[in-house]
Amino acid sequence: MTMLSVGDLAQSFLMARQNVALKTELQRLSNEVTTGVANDTARHLAGDFGPLAGINASLARLTGYKSVTTEAALFTEAMQSALSLVDDMASTLGQSLLAGATTSTAARIDAMAAEAVQKLETALSALNTRLGDRSLFAGTATTTTPLPDGETLLTTLQSVVVGAQTVGDIDMALTNWFAAPDGFAGLYRGGPPLATLTVAPGETVRVDITARDPAIRDTLQGLAMAALLDRGLLVGQPSARAEVVRRSGDILIGSQTSRAHLTAQLGTTQARIDSAAQRNTAETSALNIARANLLSVDGYETASRLLQTQTQLETLYALTSRMSRLNLVDYL
Repeated sequence: MTMLSVGDLAQSFLMARQNVALKTELQRLSNEVTTGVANDTARHLAGDFGPLAGINASLARLTGYKSVTTEAALFTEAMQSALSLVDDMASTLGQSLLAGATTSTAARIDAMAAEAVQKLETALSALNTRLGDRSLFAGTATTTTPLPDGETLLTTLQSVVVGAQTVGDIDMALTNWFAAPDGFAGLYRGGPPLATLTVAPGETVRVDITARDPAIRDTLQGLAMAALLDRGLLVGQPSARAEVVRRSGDILIGSQTSRAHLTAQLGTTQARIDSAAQRNTAETSALNIARANLLSVDGYETASRLLQTQTQLETLYALTSRMSRLNLVDYL
């Protein structure tokens, strides 16, 4: 019978190699027991990465949608706050103007005109609000301020109504200017409405409110008409100034429905964004669970193999120690 023997150097090499292999296996199994996830993904999945790649791709898309919905929620909330401020001021001032149109003295009318100037400036400031580096009501021109300040607007309107002799003439001149392409629209420095946003797979929303919206335009017209009284409009004609106050109140109250529709439209968009964000979160959770299940290992089996590998390593150490003590005298 042919005998095969292993020399001392070869034996030492084989035991060193076995030691490294067992230590590597011990480390892998220790990580798997600790994390519950396969350390070697390719080995665990037997090279079939299709399901895992699909899950990872879906999670990446949902991460993008989360960024969109978070930004859109903040943007629309800031818009809603600005619109609510403008509506509250316009509605309150409109009621005050209507109530004081027939009973107020000249001094009271002057005070209401000064209040209208303040409300106009506040409304313009709200419509020029920026969230970070983006204007809320400038449409696609998010880096610009869409509307001028109150001083610029009133100075422009003074030239519009110059020469008007009656309240009807003033009303018509302002109405025509606010509706004309080269009037209020020409003073607007923003862009067209924003494009649609994709907030979830197969779902889009559109935040298309700008400072040119008819509800906003009519509100500014009502505020500006009363504010022009503070610039000396129809000075020395108390009854005509009272009529301007009444007409301004009519415009502000009459545009209240349009403002309510605008805020309701924005509220519906906010609800859709919130609903999409919740669905995306639920889908993300489900995909993360599926991914964990795909990569998870059997805890009991892994712990058993860890114990077995540890025993093998200890046995190897014992053998190595015993062999290192062998000598020729013991052999003979």
